[in-house]
Amino acid sequence: MPAIRKFYRSVLLVLWLIISINLTILFLRNTREPQGFATNMVGKLLGLLARFFGVKIKTYGTPLAEKTLFVANHISWLDILVLGHLLPVHFLSKHEVKAIPIIGWLATRAGTLYIKRGCRISASDSSSDITSVLKQQHNSLIFAEGTTTDGHIKKFHSRLMQSAIDAHAMVQPVAIFYPRKIQKSRDPQTNNIEINPVTLFLGDTSTGESFDLISRAPGIDVEVHFLEPIHSKDKTRDEIAQHAYDEVVAAIKAIKAGKLFDAEKK
Repeated sequence: MPAIRKFYRSVLLVLWLIISINLTILFLRNTREPQGFATNMVGKLLGLLARFFGVKIKTYGTPLAEKTLFVANHISWLDILVLGHLLPVHFLSKHEVKAIPIIGWLATRAGTLYIKRGCRISASDSSSDITSVLKQQHNSLIFAEGTTTDGHIKKFHSRLMQSAIDAHAMVQPVAIFYPRKIQKSRDPQTNNIEINPVTLFLGDTSTGESFDLISRAPGIDVEVHFLEPIHSKDKTRDEIAQHAYDEVVAAIKAIKAGKLFDAEKK
């Protein structure tokens, strides 16, 4: 059954790529309006691909509509599909993504911004790019840990928070978590809800290996929590980063403990 599931989803992925390439050629030119046909198209395409992989999304809280820097934790490449479906945003991605055949081209045409890891000049340029996006009333999203994790949140890097300050924009933390599907299985030692191991994209795991695990999985649940927005006015980038970090850490703890927020399922 897992092998059949993978084959079926692989066929759907090929069809999705063909459709996406054609729509991208017609409607996307490396940028898009905060609202409108092109932005809605990108969101629907990403949501469709997420459904092909059996992802079921549950959202909590309300995302701001425009001129917002969303700051999220990062677990899987599925995060892009989920958050891109829910939010009209320009993602900030590592520069290597731009070189991936087809995927890099699609991402660039959709308005993805890029950063070279470990390069101060690139970080400064990326911050300026995000500032420009925000000043045009667009949204942007960064994974502030700078890498994927297993749900144990790492320090949020503050350099890119300067973009919100420079643009006089709001910052909204976002917590994302993939609970195990089987009765929200709990860790026998901590009694916490466990993360779904097939979603983890850590260490030496290749994209191919991760795709194999996810495409074979019967279904994947994901919770997305839009947390209390932060005003960037009169705050330093370090203060914003710490505030966002504290909110996301608290949210992930609540998710693992099974304490849900007031929610609207989507």
